[in-house]
Amino acid sequence: MTPDVTHRLVYLSTAVGVLRADELDRIWLRARAANAAAGVTGLMLFHQGVFLQVIEGPAAGVTSLFERIRCDRRHANLTILESGPVEERAFANSPMTYISARNLSAGEKQAFTDLHAAVTARPGLQALADIGLSGFLAAFSLRTA
Repeated sequence: MTPDVTHRLVYLSTAVGVLRADELDRIWLRARAANAAAGVTGLMLFHQGVFLQVIEGPAAGVTSLFERIRCDRRHANLTILESGPVEERAFANSPMTYISARNLSAGEKQAFTDLHAAVTARPGLQALADIGLSGFLAAFSLRTA
């Protein structure tokens, strides 16, 4: 893969233990700084103990960041929903946009819960269209633009 190709990785994971709002804020601030240095952008959602994160940027930066996340003991049940080259970033405006549960609408919370349930019910998921991932991400992309 050439360095100028944008790579996107989307994953879900379950938080190990309870994460307080101030802990999530610290995670977000560190992620913003590290992502900016690596040329990576993205989105982090957290609701009912579940993370959804979108990581976009140069393949090497995305891979390196994901390896750190994979080794982070605060994550369990890590499931990659999407990984590969994309034509453009969906979350180009920020090194890491963070939307906490308190800032999700009732509809967004339900969509997040439904997405997590679909992934949990079908661990060998073949068709991402079945879980509505692209529409889900597009809604947040428009919200953060």
